[in-house]
Amino acid sequence: MQSRREFINKSLRIAGMAVLMGGSGYLLFREESEEACDFDFVCKNCKKNKECKLPEAKTFNGNNKLKSNC
Repeated sequence: MQSRREFINKSLRIAGMAVLMGGSGYLLFREESEEACDFDFVCKNCKKNKECKLPEAKTFNGNNKLKSNC
């Protein structure tokens, strides 16, 4: 027969392992978004800048077009 302390310790260990396994599974099997930026939004040096669909790139491209028209 288990004591209350042993039961709580075993339950917490099992719950902790379940959280670790669930988190690891999520990180391993999640799908990558096509809209992920490889360059942490360094739009000035990005080679994909013209076909990028992220809002930050659109803002950067819009600002560059305005500056070049002046």
